[in-house]
Amino acid sequence: MVVFGVLFAVLMVASYAVPAMSAFKSVRDGDSVVIEYTVRDASGAPVITSSQAVLVEGYNRGEVGFLTTQMNLLAGASATARVVPVPIYLPDGTTGEFALLESEIDDITSGVLGMHERGTKTIPLSMTEMDQTIDALGADQMGLNFTELQTGDRITIAMTITDDPTIFTDPEEQISYIRIGTVTGKSADEISVNFAYSTVEVSVIQISQA
Repeated sequence: MVVFGVLFAVLMVASYAVPAMSAFKSVRDGDSVVIEYTVRDASGAPVITSSQAVLVEGYNRGEVGFLTTQMNLLAGASATARVVPVPIYLPDGTTGEFALLESEIDDITSGVLGMHERGTKTIPLSMTEMDQTIDALGADQMGLNFTELQTGDRITIAMTITDDPTIFTDPEEQISYIRIGTVTGKSADEISVNFAYSTVEVSVIQISQA
């Protein structure tokens, strides 16, 4: 009985030591990192999230967002493309691709440096304004109801990106990505929409050190 008690105590200590040790491991430049994340707009509403709980909370407040998967990234690395598509689940049960932009990926990969496993952090995004003007005809052609749109409304559009990384256009035959924008102004014949976001909340799930 004494021997059993000692073995049991040792095993218990060892099992608690694993997560305790992981708390001391921090993200360094070049590490492979798995994260859970939530991108939020200027109002704090979730745009995309890997958390079903966050998504449900948003829906209960009338905030439309998309569920995505965990992200695997290389800490400190710059984005290799202007647009990084991430998978999202659409309300009809199908999947699509959401456009994360180069600057947003760079903010995330640099923002995780120094974080620990199971640690959380809110990273500010550097591009907070990406305004587009859409006229009434263009809005209707995109499936939006221009008459009913109001300042503060959030709209979801599938878009392609032109040579100018801040310009979005309605797709025809090109590959398109989904982006959510917020109507920031409206006149008699056009609306202004901001397609930029404010923050990304990150939780580090796993660190594989270089």
